[in-house]
Order: sequence, then structure tokens, then C-alpha cells
Amino acid sequence: MIRGLMVGAVVGQVAMVGSAYAQENRFELSAQLVETYDSNILRLGEQRISGPTDNVSMSPRVAVDFDRRFGRQRAYATGYAGYNFNSRFRFLNREQLALNSGLDLRFGPRCRINPTASLVRSQSDLEDLGQVVTNAATIQDYNITASCPRPAGFYPTVGAGYYRVDNSEIRRERDQSIVDARFGIAYARPSIGDFELFGQIARIQRARRDPTPAGLLQDETDVRTVALRFSRDVGTRFETTLQVGYTNVDPRTVDVPSFSGLTYQGSLTYQPTPPINLTLGFGRQVSGRGNLGTSYYVSDSVELRSSVKLSARTSANAGVQLSKRDFAGEDRVFQFGPRGQDQQLDARAGIGYRLARPINLDLSGRYRRRDAENDFYDYDSLAATLTAAMSF
Repeated sequence: MIRGLMVGAVVGQVAMVGSAYAQENRFELSAQLVETYDSNILRLGEQRISGPTDNVSMSPRVAVDFDRRFGRQRAYATGYAGYNFNSRFRFLNREQLALNSGLDLRFGPRCRINPTASLVRSQSDLEDLGQVVTNAATIQDYNITASCPRPAGFYPTVGAGYYRVDNSEIRRERDQSIVDARFGIAYARPSIGDFELFGQIARIQRARRDPTPAGLLQDETDVRTVALRFSRDVGTRFETTLQVGYTNVDPRTVDVPSFSGLTYQGSLTYQPTPPINLTLGFGRQVSGRGNLGTSYYVSDSVELRSSVKLSARTSANAGVQLSKRDFAGEDRVFQFGPRGQDQQLDARAGIGYRLARPINLDLSGRYRRRDAENDFYDYDSLAATLTAAMSF
């Protein structure tokens, strides 16, 4: 199921993801200390820099990891709560909360229902705001899917979702909600793979109201998608997924352009040996998720990710993503003109080390670069994060 919105991929913030294939009951509490250096936490380009932009933040957290089976049923929850302290820009100090939970419910020999819920609250990334202001965003994401998979043959799939963003008073006009529903027919054939033909409808509703001759009109956008999805595993080394569809976007606001066209996503995962994993992904998607100050946007992206287990205690990962976004219906709060389009480069790498049974250390680095059609919003940023965690 395409969670939340429409064909393409999930866009937006995700709290923490529980293990999808956990085999043992688990309840673990941990104390974490996260320290991050960011060379440009204000997300300012050359035209806007008038002083230092680097910052060091420290975030003490308490985290939980719960996974429990009750016969054939399963419940899980992962997340953390903490507070972020900043050395230079203290107005960004903010509580942090992230929670992801779900159920895996089995009925009869084949049927299953999977409800999930996630909650995130934190200071918004200043890139998303377009201005240097304090804004705490609370993001809720609820989804449910149901199906009765068969080893071979046809079976139905259904799903629904609700996504909501609530901002501080200064950015209340960016509050939004998205409701979606999905119905599909799947076909499984072991010698070929799995197919699914589905339709999905979604409504994006934002708090922003635009003036018209008839009065204020709320910013609403309807999105309809029909798509075919194919997935197949080849032995234990290859996993492939390809999805192609047609998406129609119908905004209610007259000055927001509509969109009709091809949308797609694909991924290829190669595991040459058990410790090494390589994934290539690409896609074109329509989304309204996030806190971007726009009715919706069209994104084209390609990414490469890798992970390797170096030893029993050490693992490493790296990835790079290139994307281009076309924004439709940008907020008037962008006082120096709309962004129009932008291109982004996001490169990251990390290494984790298990110092002792209860102690884990993680070091990661990230480089972000944004080039917008309106170069007032260009910036780049280099960040390094050290995380120490002790489990109880």
C-alpha cells in the first residue's frame, strides 16, 4: 500500500519504524544522548547570510522499543521523547517526540489487518518554513490496510489513511489534513511475481484561505490515481518493485494549476553476500505531505543506498539522493517571491559500533544542497551527529 497519499512514495517525516519481522518478544528502554554539529542550521544562502550560521545541538532522550506477540497477533511500538538544546540559536530549543506503533492482526488461514499510527513533534526544519521563525509542528499519521493474500490467484486489497499537521500560531495557515482511500485487486503467481491493480483517491485540505469574488475559499485539492504494481524476489539476492500509474490533480483554488500525467516508482535491491545490501530507487510522485507551504508538488528523484555489516559489532551505511520538485500553489508568506522549482542533493553516511552489550555508538554525516529557481532560497549544509545509547 502507498501509505497516506498517492502514487509515488511516502513524503514527509517518519518517527521510527518497528521491525517488520521480529520473532521474539522485546521490551527495551534506553537513555540516549544525541549531539549534532550543523554548519547552516538556519538554511540561509549567500544572499541572506549576515552572521554565523553554524550551531551545535545536544538532545538527551529516553527511548522505548516494544514488540510482543499474542499467539498469531502482534503489537509493536518504538519511539523517544527528549529536548533539544542549541548552543548558538537558543530560540530553536524545543521538545522532541517521536512514536510509531502498529498491530498485525491475523484472521482465518490467510487474512490480515494492519493498523498503524505515528506521532512526531519537533521544531520545523527552517528550509520548510522559508523564514527564520520558531515553529513547532505536530504530525499525526494513521493508516490501515486489509487483505487476504493467496499463494496463487486473485485477492482484494483495501486501505485508508489520515494525515494531519498542526503548527504553532505563527504558521497556523499551514495546518493541513489529508484523507485517502484505496482499493485494489492483486494477483500472485510464484513463477512470475505479484501484481496489483489499484485505484486511490485523496483530498488535501489546508487551513489557508484565498480571497475570491465570492469570498474566502479554502485551499483543497483532490488527487486520483490508477496504477499497476509489480514485485518479485529472485532467489535471496534480488528484490525488484515497479509501479506505473496515471495521476490527476484537481485543485479547488482557481490560481493553483492542475496536473495530469504519468507517475511511477521503482526499486532494485541486490544482496551479493549476506553482510552487503545495495538498493537503487527512482520515482515521479505527486504529494501534499510535509510542511512546505504549497498546495501540492511534483517530485522526480533517484537514489542509491548501501549498508554493510563489517563485524559482529560494527555496521556502516551510505546513501545519496537527487531530486527535483515543482511546487504548485505556494503560500504568499514567501515574501521574496515563490520558489517555483528546486533541485536537491542529499548525501549521507554513518557507522555504528556496539561498544558493549548495553552501549551503542553511532556516528553519521550528512551534506545537503538546494538550488532553487529563485536563488534567494539556495543553501548548503554539512552536519555531523554522534549518538550514544545505553539500554536497560
